Amino acid sequence: MFNKPNQMIFYINVLIIVFGALVALLTPFFVVGLIFALCAALLIFDQFRQNKSAFTISDLKKILTVHDDGGNKATLTQTQKITACHVDNSEYWFQNIRAIGSISNFRINNGQPDNQQKENGNYRVCMRIPPELKLINGSDLTLTCEYQDAFTQSEGTLSHVINDDTQHLHMAVQLPEGRAVSTARFFCKHDGKEEALLPPVITGQTKIAADVKNPKLGAEYCLQWNWSEPDWLKKLGSFFK
Repeated sequence: MFNKPNQMIFYINVLIIVFGALVALLTPFFVVGLIFALCAALLIFDQFRQNKSAFTISDLKKILTVHDDGGNKATLTQTQKITACHVDNSEYWFQNIRAIGSISNFRINNGQPDNQQKENGNYRVCMRIPPELKLINGSDLTLTCEYQDAFTQSEGTLSHVINDDTQHLHMAVQLPEGRAVSTARFFCKHDGKEEALLPPVITGQTKIAADVKNPKLGAEYCLQWNWSEPDWLKKLGSFFK
């Protein structure tokens, strides 16, 4: 819940509340004890408020569409219903965007990102929040980007890291009809451990989908699939596209 310094402050405030309550109940100094207890309670309330995530997401949908049998071209669309927890939040970052191949053409709500960074193969893109958007009341944000040569192997993975408090996560992969899905699994990585989740739903051997309610903050959720290798004619044709 809190880091170690904040935990210490929290426990001190709890002790002050107990002390104030005892003073109010067991001594003639009722008002003094009550003031001690109320002040400590207000400090705890403010600590929880400051510790709260900058944003909360009620619903997040992350959909990957692979356009060709070779897995050379794909599009990612991430749509989320987001609420700012503090009125002074001025920007929002989409983080931990990565793939084996290259990623380009980032768009946020059909506009160019205000900032784009890459570190250790991970992209993060930023949208500055205009006053008229009023994220404090909740709004929709949509991120799109394009992948090149990212899903050419027989095994592919779509992943998402939970950076904000999220109530519902939906992940889906739409594959071309020329290559069928053979197996798929859904799992999460957290604190160095891998946890298997309910198997994803496979529809028509080309669509894979999985849902999770209240995903863990800081965990990485992975939708992984194996599909058949493209035949040699399709592989040859991909070189001329």
